[in-house]
Amino acid sequence: MPVYALPNAAAMKETVAMLFGEDAKVTPGKPLDTKASSGNLIAIYIDDDDKPVAALLCDIPFAANGGCALSMMPVGAAKDAIKTKKLEQTMLDNLYEVMNILSTLLMDERTPHLKLATLYPDLGKLPADAKVALSTMKGHADFIINVPRYGVGGLSLLVI
Repeated sequence: MPVYALPNAAAMKETVAMLFGEDAKVTPGKPLDTKASSGNLIAIYIDDDDKPVAALLCDIPFAANGGCALSMMPVGAAKDAIKTKKLEQTMLDNLYEVMNILSTLLMDERTPHLKLATLYPDLGKLPADAKVALSTMKGHADFIINVPRYGVGGLSLLVI
């Protein structure tokens, strides 16, 4: 199976700054939990054979902050979503776009193509092939992202 790239903090900062502004901050983070009960969201990336090869986990704070910031929704909407742990559809749609853009960090001139397949707001609804792939993903890069005006959240990128 191909090995995909993992970004360092500088590469992540460059992409996050493009999305959310130059004041965005990126620092090393801890791996996010992949258990269904964690409340984390997951984007699954597939190769050209439609096989899951990478994943990007984010916590509710990043999902709400990033999802709101992309279309400049009110900061209060993000704070409410974090408090209730419920994201509006607009936030999820925006988060999908963020996850799609972040896919570029998983590829370089040596890696095969991959693309975002699906964003799952509930890890418990992950299909069987994605669960198996997730259990085999050994490489990871973990970050804390500070989205200007909105707040801090966590991301974990995982690759086979």
